[in-house]
Amino acid sequence: MSLNAEGFVVRIRGLPWSCTQEEVAGFFSDCNIVGGVNGVCFTYSKEGRPSGEAFVELKTAEDFKNAVAKDRKYMGHRYIEVFKSNRSEMDWVLKRCGPSDYDSCSGCMVRLRGLPFGCSKEEIVQFFSGLKIVPNGITSP
Repeated sequence: MSLNAEGFVVRIRGLPWSCTQEEVAGFFSDCNIVGGVNGVCFTYSKEGRPSGEAFVELKTAEDFKNAVAKDRKYMGHRYIEVFKSNRSEMDWVLKRCGPSDYDSCSGCMVRLRGLPFGCSKEEIVQFFSGLKIVPNGITSP
């Protein structure tokens, strides 16, 4: 099977948990990402927390080569590992990462900012009453 049939995909590890798609796209600024910023696909733990890993599909073999060359380069104060991957591995991992009871149409996560210091998880549940929250789905720093 040719590399092109499986796409030009890299798996990256070592990302800060608060990292955004824009920051990853900026790290790969000299590469063309399929889907642009939205082509950065983060993976999540079973609790829905960021794993510090992501997949990025690139448009050409040259972009792929440039992305792999960024292995162990720094994003801020963290070095990022870049591994060769393929579309089938990316699809397999993305289907299986994150909370296991997500409905196929509602695998979303919301990050809340500006909460009162004393805000409890019960108050957050009450605020989102009527919506399904996965077990251990509310985390705070």
